[in-house]
Amino acid sequence: MQLLVRLFVAVALLASAPASADSWMPPMRKTYLSPDKTVRLTVIPRDLEDQLSYFSDKVGGKEPAGQRQGGEPQARAILERTNGRAWTKIWQTPLANEVAPVSALVADNGSYVVTFDNWHSAGFGDNVVVIYRADGSQVRSMRLLDILPEDYIRALPTSVSSIWWSGEHALTTDDRQLVLKVVIPGSRGAIGTPRGYFDVIVDLATGTVTPPSGVAWDAAMAAAAPLTARSKASEATWRAFAVAPLTAPKDATEDAWRRYLYQAAKRLAPKNQNAMGLSPRWILPSENEPDFAEQAKDIRSIFASWDKPDDLMFASPSAPEAMARTLKEGAESGVPGRLHGSRLFVALPEALARDVRVALKATGATVIVFDPSNPIPQRPEALREMGVAPDQVDAEATKAAAAAKQFEADAVRLEALVPPEPAIAKNDGEDTEEIMADILEAAADRATEEMQKSDAPND
Repeated sequence: MQLLVRLFVAVALLASAPASADSWMPPMRKTYLSPDKTVRLTVIPRDLEDQLSYFSDKVGGKEPAGQRQGGEPQARAILERTNGRAWTKIWQTPLANEVAPVSALVADNGSYVVTFDNWHSAGFGDNVVVIYRADGSQVRSMRLLDILPEDYIRALPTSVSSIWWSGEHALTTDDRQLVLKVVIPGSRGAIGTPRGYFDVIVDLATGTVTPPSGVAWDAAMAAAAPLTARSKASEATWRAFAVAPLTAPKDATEDAWRRYLYQAAKRLAPKNQNAMGLSPRWILPSENEPDFAEQAKDIRSIFASWDKPDDLMFASPSAPEAMARTLKEGAESGVPGRLHGSRLFVALPEALARDVRVALKATGATVIVFDPSNPIPQRPEALREMGVAPDQVDAEATKAAAAAKQFEADAVRLEALVPPEPAIAKNDGEDTEEIMADILEAAADRATEEMQKSDAPND
């Protein structure tokens, strides 16, 4: 689910994004040389129609996502050896990656090839590290959980698409071991500001991972501990919110009510397969606000001009009577049946609901009017997924809220035990592309944060 959300955010960012840490270049054919340059690996990615098609298909559950008709149907690799004049093929084999690996290492004698991560989803999947033998067969395909403890992974820096867990990996000079360089996260868990790296050793012949230990590992665990605790606090806070009945915000801020509408729709009706997930939400301000007339006009225009099935959501905590009037006017003046296939979620006091329901029938949409003064229980199927029985809701919500407070207290305590971060020298030669990468990364994180806010409890 985490990766799916990040892929959805990527859809929105892709059209305007330059190449950067999180606006991935299209997958391309790449060649990797052994240290002595006598063996080379050529990686041929699966052909995509384009990146937007890939992300959209992923969100929509269509596989193979983004596949270009007539293109390479799967990622594959060719290993070759040179005699100084020509290259001779050693093996050719499909790769474990869905589209392409991010990088690879090749042993001098071609005895092993190792690929790392997946295009556009570093750190995710069953093939974060894959070891291939001299004949192209797999020694082992590893998840990040096969390499690092779950609590440590929680602390690693993440972006819209990926877990940024690694540095520059290497093979030992005897080509018997793989040395993974793993990030030690900085105090904020941000990308690009690690405290350093520690080594994890993997036996190439068997794929056996030697559990990390030593001074560097101890330092990494100390740095990760408060970040892990804070991650668990956020998870527990979310669980308390998800289990408990949903209540309307106490304030009338637009952001709070937009989040409320999103959650209300999720609880009141099953997922709409026609909607992409960022469904439009209109919050009508009070009638004395300067933008009231313009927003009311926008709402009325929906009933004559909306051109795609979706979930449309409406509320006005400051002027519910005006919202009811605006919706009725829009439905009466709009095109009958214009909203067929859409669902209209309307937050209104019950006293105003009946006339609105009647008026909105003409739109052809499914109409769901609910009173925001009534708490909305979680859907039974969602409770089952969380392992909560209907008669355990109150107790489970209380338990999760208490756990969140305890984890947050642990995070504060553990932060005091972490040594200061080493100073990071700034490179005077940092170029414009790197600066743009930082800007996009920040924008991507803000986009993810906004989606998470839609899923977050109101204060």
